[in-house]
Amino acid sequence: MRTAILCSAVVLGPGAAGFAVTRVPYGAAGRSTDSAMRFPEGAGCSSWPRFSDIAAPLLASAVLLAGVASPALAENELALLAQGQIKPELIDTQCFAKSCKLQTTACAENGDCLKGLTCAAKCMGDTECTVGCFARFGNQALNDVLSCTIEDAGCLKIAIVAPGADGPLDAPLPPKALVATTPASMSGKWYKVMGFNSNYDCYECQKNSFKPMAKQQAINIGASGQVVDVDVEYTMPRDRAGSPSKNFHAELHEKLVFDTAPGSRRTAHTEGKMFGLTFWENWYVIGANDRSEDQFRFVYYTGKTLQNKYEGAFIYARKPELPASAMPHIYKLAREAGFEPTSFCAIDNKCFTTLENTFAAAPPPFTPVAVAADSSLQQTLERASAESLIAPPSALERLFRDANEFLEDPRPYGKAIFSKQKHMSEIREFDFNGKQLPSENFQPSR
Repeated sequence: MRTAILCSAVVLGPGAAGFAVTRVPYGAAGRSTDSAMRFPEGAGCSSWPRFSDIAAPLLASAVLLAGVASPALAENELALLAQGQIKPELIDTQCFAKSCKLQTTACAENGDCLKGLTCAAKCMGDTECTVGCFARFGNQALNDVLSCTIEDAGCLKIAIVAPGADGPLDAPLPPKALVATTPASMSGKWYKVMGFNSNYDCYECQKNSFKPMAKQQAINIGASGQVVDVDVEYTMPRDRAGSPSKNFHAELHEKLVFDTAPGSRRTAHTEGKMFGLTFWENWYVIGANDRSEDQFRFVYYTGKTLQNKYEGAFIYARKPELPASAMPHIYKLAREAGFEPTSFCAIDNKCFTTLENTFAAAPPPFTPVAVAADSSLQQTLERASAESLIAPPSALERLFRDANEFLEDPRPYGKAIFSKQKHMSEIREFDFNGKQLPSENFQPSR
């Protein structure tokens, strides 16, 4: 479940192009470039357009939508941002009105949708910045206009990768041998506790729940393998000018198909949507716990959207904490696969210590397709928070806030999100090889 990306920058805000979460390019810091995994010749970043080539159409769409909502706004700040970078051949202006009229109108009438487009355009390909935009302004109206104008109708002509999933025999090779994995061995709740790709794998409070799919539905979807439903949850901070900090609790529903074809290069594959944009992924389970260790699974993945290809890795555990007894094994597996485990992030899951009972008592409904959405639980918590005691802003205050959010520099908000991440090298409980240290001997890893 990822978002659209372009090389090392988000271009359609992963997941997930600039509206989506950007992925780290192959061979990036922390990952050995001599890994067994290789993509076809010509798939590298050098063959793709510059980030600004994609950000410009994004900005153009913001200008067009702003013109629907407020002609004056389209004539000043947004127009100035373009700076001659908008390429007419990438934008079908008639398409917005003809093929995506409902979505375009809804976005133009939704302040956050319009702010999200403008915010991501200002980022001009900066990953942290664009992630911050979606954390602050992401909503269904933004998802819908991106899905229609980029994928369904092609109003923004920025697709550079052919759509569709890889086959089991032509998927990228894994960085090390697969371990035997079945849907039954993955059933139940798993928490992500370590992640390789800081742009997506390291969000707070990540829980994945695996459960069997209804038999007939599974037959229809997974003719080539066994199918399970995966309910995904993660959290991002939502900071807005003049308002208390909140959490944007997102959910995603995926159908994971376990491959049964002889000679398959991967364990499973999935398809879904995030921020309105489609992704296709290959999953590789390359490590699992021994009987004497805390349960874990080491998952490597590769994926693509219409805008990019990406990779990542994470550690699943049965509890929302690092599996202490298995850490030396995990570190060993990571290095065998060409990763440096001390560069992985330690995912902050402390929210589960106070919210797990609430999740169990009132599980939020999942959408019937793989689409990220605001959580009903989050809305309930927000209503019960101290914010409800604060008087709503006046019309003048709202006007000032809206103007400020359209004109502000969005980069500090993105940086603030990523600054909270901690690498395993900062977790003093474990040494360089993952061995747990007595509490009185905690010391930084070398």
